Amino acid sequence: LVNARLQTSDPDIFAGGDCIELRHLITGDTFYLPMGSMANRQGRVIGTNLAGGTAQFEGALGSFVVKLFDRSVAGAGLTLPSALERGYDAMSALIVQPDRAHFYPTKESMTLELVFEKGTRRILGIQGFGGAGDAMVGRVNAVAAMLKFKPTLEDLSNLEMAYSPPFSSAMDILNSLGNMADNLLAGRNTVVGPDGFEALWAKGNGNGSSPYFLDCREEPDARQLLQCLGEERWHNIPQGSIRQRCAEIPRDKQVVVVCNTGARSYEALVTLHDAGFQDVVSIQGGMTALTNYGSAP
Repeated sequence: LVNARLQTSDPDIFAGGDCIELRHLITGDTFYLPMGSMANRQGRVIGTNLAGGTAQFEGALGSFVVKLFDRSVAGAGLTLPSALERGYDAMSALIVQPDRAHFYPTKESMTLELVFEKGTRRILGIQGFGGAGDAMVGRVNAVAAMLKFKPTLEDLSNLEMAYSPPFSSAMDILNSLGNMADNLLAGRNTVVGPDGFEALWAKGNGNGSSPYFLDCREEPDARQLLQCLGEERWHNIPQGSIRQRCAEIPRDKQVVVVCNTGARSYEALVTLHDAGFQDVVSIQGGMTALTNYGSAP
């Protein structure tokens, strides 16, 4: 255990690196993070103080990134389970979006999950999954840099990011993520994640109590699942045609809408709500998230 100057219980003995616990910048708890990046930064603090300075090491957020063959996983701050475990009234928003402009030939989808506190709208953490490039970890690092300042969803929705089609979308994925979280809190969107989809898919096993699964992609995209699952369990109405074909959708069942990434299913949900449907949920991250999670039907 050390103080902010990295002194132990003996003020003449300093410690850093893998043999100390750090203060978590969100929770204030102590935790263990044996990272080479931490050790080097702490070494400078210790060296400065040994030479008569007054440097301090504030703490850490647990930021990490791991390369898994041709994929990568990164995160900073709290996950949803860890936030709930520590008593935060938290929820999360999950989004899938290209790492650059949708028309750019080398685009690659990335998945980000934002953890935030409901009442204060404070951002508590972010996690990401994507390709082996640095686009996804760059977004995680951008949020990590904000976390100690207690940012809110508005800070993320309006975060200024450098834009050019080879590097990002005109509406950057971080801005979209903040907007999506705002939609969830405002009740404009009702979602379930891949684990929630699994529970819904198992519900009723295709009998009368099953939800109505509505694939709102264009027919060529939905065709394979329609052939595999049959039209009794899987239904396809493209998002742009839903308003004209509402009569085909039962009003006495829960409607579960899904698309490739969750963007069109949100639009479909808004259309169905406007048409008087009460029980509609959208799949966060769409088929991309379901496939990555391993829960695609």
